[in-house]
Amino acid sequence: MALAQLRSNLYDKDNNLYRIAQTVEIAKVEQDADYVLFPELYLTGYTLNDKVASLAEPINGKSIQRIQEIAHQHSTGIIVGFPEKDGHKVYNTAIFIDKNGEIIGTYRKTHLYDYEKQWFSAGNSCPVFNTPFGKIALMVTYDMEFPETSRIYAQKGAQLILVLAANMVPYQTYQNVFLRARAMENHMFIALSNKVGLEGDHIFFGESEVIHPTGKVIYRSFNNEDITTVEIDLLQTNNAKGLLDYVSNRRLDLYHQEGLLNPSSKKHKV
Repeated sequence: MALAQLRSNLYDKDNNLYRIAQTVEIAKVEQDADYVLFPELYLTGYTLNDKVASLAEPINGKSIQRIQEIAHQHSTGIIVGFPEKDGHKVYNTAIFIDKNGEIIGTYRKTHLYDYEKQWFSAGNSCPVFNTPFGKIALMVTYDMEFPETSRIYAQKGAQLILVLAANMVPYQTYQNVFLRARAMENHMFIALSNKVGLEGDHIFFGESEVIHPTGKVIYRSFNNEDITTVEIDLLQTNNAKGLLDYVSNRRLDLYHQEGLLNPSSKKHKV
């Protein structure tokens, strides 16, 4: 898995498509990568605000078709973020394209951060994708801060979560802690590709990482542009649970009783 920790050019899809093609070629030819993971909204840049609607595309749009061509040309899978137009709605979407250039599926960001709610609709599903290497799921930045999302993926048998990120200063500690927590509590690999550079007042700090199911850091980048391929053996998820096995040892009866799984059914008095 190659992590493409890059800058993107705000509003400039043509230049970002060029960088996607360039990056995939480097990852394949020089590093023999099977997949390349790009950051959140890499196709357009992150701080789109009122330009979201004009830059959004459907999943069969020209930019996505070009990315499919790049994947097919280099026999390399691509996971990239873009603003997806679907009817009158726009989603913050991650698209998963396989080595043949075919779309495996999409994930729409389910937890919208602050002002994102002005421009995007929230997704309502957590798909897990079957690949020749194992079961892979996707999240986008803020999603990783909610334990429920990754736990859903764990219940569905995911072995690896790929996080497309646009994390900015001062949230370095949040990224660092939540990645380890999500990996350890669900006994799965987590790989995150974050942006670097500036967009307006936002400073994207990078520090892309791959975390083992035991919380061990397999790889961590710094704060500059970087393309690094990391080998991930998904079979190791089978042995990561050990005696801990958090997923199987949950107390669903207790959670129901206390209203956690059905909050509307129990009123708590202070």
